[in-house]
Amino acid sequence: MSDTGSDKPGEGPGDGPGIVRRQIQPSSETSEYDFLEIVAEIEGCEIEELPSLYNEVEHVIETLFKTPPSTAAQMSISFSYSGYRVTIDRNGVVTLVPVAAR
Repeated sequence: MSDTGSDKPGEGPGDGPGIVRRQIQPSSETSEYDFLEIVAEIEGCEIEELPSLYNEVEHVIETLFKTPPSTAAQMSISFSYSGYRVTIDRNGVVTLVPVAAR
């Protein structure tokens, strides 16, 4: 996992306040855990304290990387999780936009 942005408002080009961009390894084996690490870091908590990812999106992140579409498809997934609107593209770029009052 690497940092491609900041969780500080206004630091990414074109990003609004609170938007976080990070990079995860586009791997079906580790992508869900890597995603949860990002959210836990932002929230300042342990992964175990977060809502169940399985109950929220049932392996959709894993599936994106398990059978990836062609690069021409430019596929990404979006869903809501733990107060964020999440978008993950097939290259592993994760964008979190806060949607709930913190």
